[in-house]
Amino acid sequence: MARPLPRRRAFTLVELLVVIAIIGILIGLLLPAVQAARESARRMQCANNIKQLALAAQNYHDANRAFPMPTGYRGGCTNCPSPGGFSVHALLLPFYEQAPLYDSIAYWIHIDNGTCVDWRGGTDYQKIIPPCQEAAAQKLPTLQCPSDGGNRVTQSFTTVTGGYYDASGTWVTDSDTSPCPVATTNYMACSGSGTAYNYDCTVMTDGVYSCRVARAFASILDGSSNTAMFSEAIVGDDVQGGGEPDPTHPEARCAFARGMLQWRGKASGNWGGWLEPGGDPGIVGIYADDNLDVASLCSTYCLAWNGWRGYCWLSCKGHATTFSCFESPNPNHPDWGAEFGSGFFAARSRHSGGVNVAMCDGSVRFVSNTMDRNAWRQIGAMNDGGSTLPVGQP
Repeated sequence: MARPLPRRRAFTLVELLVVIAIIGILIGLLLPAVQAARESARRMQCANNIKQLALAAQNYHDANRAFPMPTGYRGGCTNCPSPGGFSVHALLLPFYEQAPLYDSIAYWIHIDNGTCVDWRGGTDYQKIIPPCQEAAAQKLPTLQCPSDGGNRVTQSFTTVTGGYYDASGTWVTDSDTSPCPVATTNYMACSGSGTAYNYDCTVMTDGVYSCRVARAFASILDGSSNTAMFSEAIVGDDVQGGGEPDPTHPEARCAFARGMLQWRGKASGNWGGWLEPGGDPGIVGIYADDNLDVASLCSTYCLAWNGWRGYCWLSCKGHATTFSCFESPNPNHPDWGAEFGSGFFAARSRHSGGVNVAMCDGSVRFVSNTMDRNAWRQIGAMNDGGSTLPVGQP
């Protein structure tokens, strides 16, 4: 007589569903923790990147007895600064282990021979001068925040014809209209508080980085630990003249009032700097006090919405490589800029709750989005008495 086969043990359908549900719950509990750990690591890497820039600036100061001097553009006057000079990031290259790249840049394209790093055509498209194109396209991890998954290279510069002076001073005509890719950056040099007329980065401002002015530690009367040097921005979506950004993503584009407004004293003589003839700062009708609403500027004065924030680490234009402290970090409205890149460009990041900020003493702090706006403005200015309030969390 055949012996009966033993019964095999197996999960019932109910048991299987219970096991799947438990696994799902465990994954649901663990996933946020894993994501938080990853973001914490990315934020630490970001803080390290921005610290490297701050230390590079200090080493630059040791070698040159001053911080780097950015250049900008004020049109319509005699002896105006060059349109689109070299950024602080470009001048600091040898001090954060990028000496070969620094040596490849045509720094002879500068204000002294009347030419520029980039120019724009009648349709507002822009292009890097050919001798600088290869360098401008180089992606530098030190200049990019790992938490920002936006564009690492953009095509903002394209379809423009023009010319430039070569190293011998000979004018060279450039008729190449092929795309000109450029690498982006998340790290911005502080142009100051943005208050009064300090939003006009084509002339002298109250920040450590000011147009055509080489600041030194002796100029920082508030103390190096109380004055911002670098912070973050979110790279734009690289759209040229697109529609208004989604209200939930105001960082995607800037409102530009290109050509709609006039500069104060724009054509009144030689460019001289802060409050000098021909160098009067600011735009007619815009004075940045507590009554100024940047969101209203975006709705009232906007010719086009451009996703050009952080679009080229080589250029010193305001929307490319600078920020001011007029608005607290990560405001819920877009940035606003006028011709040549002056305007209100806030510190922004993909980190939860705030931004990394490098101070002039080389320290890096995490500043909360809820930072008091007046205290934040004092952090941006270098000689207004300073802020005694704590700057975020360590």
